[in-house]
Amino acid sequence: MRWLPHRGGAAHHKSWAKQGEKTPVAVVLGADPATLLSAALPLPETVSELSFAGALNDTRPRLVQAKTIPLLVPAEAEIVLEGWVSPNEAAPEGPFGDHTGYYNPAEPFPVMQITAVTHRRDPLYLSTYTARAPDEPAIIGEVFNRLALPTIRSQIPEVVDLWLPPAACSYRIAIVSIDKRYPGQARRVMMALWGMLPQFSYTKMIVVVDDDIDVKNWDDIAWALATRMDPGRDLMLLENTPMDYLDFASPQPGLAGKIGFDATTKIGSETMRNWGQVMQTSPEDAQFAADLMARLLPGLKP
Repeated sequence: MRWLPHRGGAAHHKSWAKQGEKTPVAVVLGADPATLLSAALPLPETVSELSFAGALNDTRPRLVQAKTIPLLVPAEAEIVLEGWVSPNEAAPEGPFGDHTGYYNPAEPFPVMQITAVTHRRDPLYLSTYTARAPDEPAIIGEVFNRLALPTIRSQIPEVVDLWLPPAACSYRIAIVSIDKRYPGQARRVMMALWGMLPQFSYTKMIVVVDDDIDVKNWDDIAWALATRMDPGRDLMLLENTPMDYLDFASPQPGLAGKIGFDATTKIGSETMRNWGQVMQTSPEDAQFAADLMARLLPGLKP
């Protein structure tokens, strides 16, 4: 059972293992899209994935009793593997290709003994292909980005938008725009993101920009970094923080550094200089140019 230490499943297994008991587990292979998305979303620990799936579907999830373990499972599941995970037995798992674009090494994980397999008539085996982005998980990650944004805003209200670039494994780098109001706010947002959810502890680079920057536009991001960020003042460096053990760039498995870039306009005590004014075309000039082009090229839409 390959579950990473920060996942809820690993925490449940640890609590059962402390009692010397096996952990009841149901592996669902194929379910409705809302359940699949909720299972992988970076939700707070206090939010039930099944309840969130019901909210997405606007209907109460349909659950049925498993055959051999004391758990409920989705009624519309394609295939369900029921069983018990040993509190102490482990076996090598891997190597497998991962979304990072690398093969994982074989490592020991807890062993699950299957006690029942149930399925629908003519079940579909749901799978995905995984590789360096763009791959299927990267596309799903774009959906996660949008679904997670309201949760992030509820915890960090000044966040305007956030993008997790698919090319950066959909979580290793975050670009976030904020409604900046006071000095040091960008650094507070960095620390809040890193500490808000366990999944964000694996984000090793955060770039904070103002709300006039399109977080999905690399040209906008590069311009903000080049004109609003000073390397001697606007970098935040951390050492020995939690990291995905799949990150081979980390000096030690599970521990790595983090870097934050404050690419926002500096205000108040953040700078001793007068800040430049962003060049903009006046609305009157823009309209004049549009009218002129319409007269010169009648078929051209302004």
